[in-house]
Parts: sequence; C-alpha cells; structure tokens
Amino acid sequence: MYRSCFAALLLVLNVGIGLAELEPILSVCKRSDDKLEQCVIEVIDRIRPNLASGSYGSEKTHPSLEPVVFEQIGIQRGPSFSANFSNLNIFGSSKFIIKKIKIDPVSKRINSSVILPQLDVNGKYGINMNILVLRISGKGDIKCQLNDSKAIVRMEYYFERVGDQELMRFKPIEVKLKFDKAFFQLTNLFNGDPTLERVGNEAINQNPQVLLDEIKPTFEENLSRKFTELANSLVRDATPNDIFPE
Repeated sequence: MYRSCFAALLLVLNVGIGLAELEPILSVCKRSDDKLEQCVIEVIDRIRPNLASGSYGSEKTHPSLEPVVFEQIGIQRGPSFSANFSNLNIFGSSKFIIKKIKIDPVSKRINSSVILPQLDVNGKYGINMNILVLRISGKGDIKCQLNDSKAIVRMEYYFERVGDQELMRFKPIEVKLKFDKAFFQLTNLFNGDPTLERVGNEAINQNPQVLLDEIKPTFEENLSRKFTELANSLVRDATPNDIFPE
C-alpha cells in the first residue's frame, strides 16, 4: 500500500538530481551549491506534475506516481494474523512533502524524512486476524485512507566501472514507516453478514494500529526491494558528474 510515498521520494532524488542531461525538463543541482538540499526541493516542486504522470518530455519510460500499484502482498504472522492483498492501487503519492533531506556527496548518502498528507488505497483483500476478543475474517474489496503517514528513507550509492565509465549504483535502500491516521472499509467480512461486517470494520477503525503494525515490516521489506530496483534503473547510465556536477 505504501510504495507510493517512497517511490515518490526515490524518483525525485534520482531523477531530479541525476538524469537532467537525459530529460529536457529537468535541471541539476551542483555539489558546490551552499543550499544543495533546497535546490533539490525546488526541482521537486517544479516537476511535481511530471512525477504524477511519469512523462518528462522524452520517449523514455519512467514510473508514474498516480496510481502506484502493488500486484500481490502476502503476510503470515502465525495463527493470530494472516492477510493477502492484491491489485492495490494507491492515489495521492505525488502530494508528498519532504520535511528534511540531507545529501552528502562525500559519504555518498542521502537521508530524508517525508510526510504524505493523504493516500487513498483500493484493491482486494483476504484476512484472518484477532482484534481484542474479536476474530475478524473475510475476503473482498478493501478501501483505505491514510493521513499524515511518515517515512524515513536512507540511501547509499557507489560507482561501478562499466566499460570506460564510472556509473552510479545503489546499495539496498532502508525504509522505515510510521502510520498516523487510517480509515479502513472492508466488504464481505464474515461472509457479508451486514451486522457483523459493520462491527468488524468498527473494530478495525477503533484499533487501526493492530492491522498497521502487522503489515508494516512486510511493507518495509517490499518497498526496500522495489525502491532499490527502481533507483538502479533510474541512474543506470549516470556518471558522478551527471549526479552532482561541479
């Protein structure tokens, strides 16, 4: 569900500062800039519509952030929790706000904290879980609104010699999530019994962290893998001078 927020950040950092020579709409931030972080944020604000659409003015294909899609996620936490999510579509990721970003070309690290004001998620679910004394189960459609979600993203890159060039590569990216406010609507809980379905949704929304805490490690793991793949694809032809010119 939360690929969206980190895909946004990753796309921004690597496209905004790394692929400027490849995409005509983009500009670069010089490593000597005393306000390097502010420069990156200004690039982000300018290309926000492009982040949403995935189009940057050339024939190259890049991921779009509206929507971000997860095809399949399975979670098993023993007898007290199991869940499967499929065809998850996440909207609102292009509205992310970077609260803090630290770029260190010497140590080759980029650390950032991000807030996503609102994410709207829909897809399919299958779930079997305990909330307090209630055993909740069902399979059907899921809708979720996530407000003020927070993410910490830590990236470290290096340069690999390919032919006669040094090209940028990312080590596995670390992703940490914190969910604040959430509202869930699951259809067909308890085989569609309307009274029990209402009770089940109320129980989930009164205790959303029970569900969110269970899914968080799996989301972080999936997002780390996906973002590392995304980052390396975005900068596969980028040299040190492309990333941070003098």
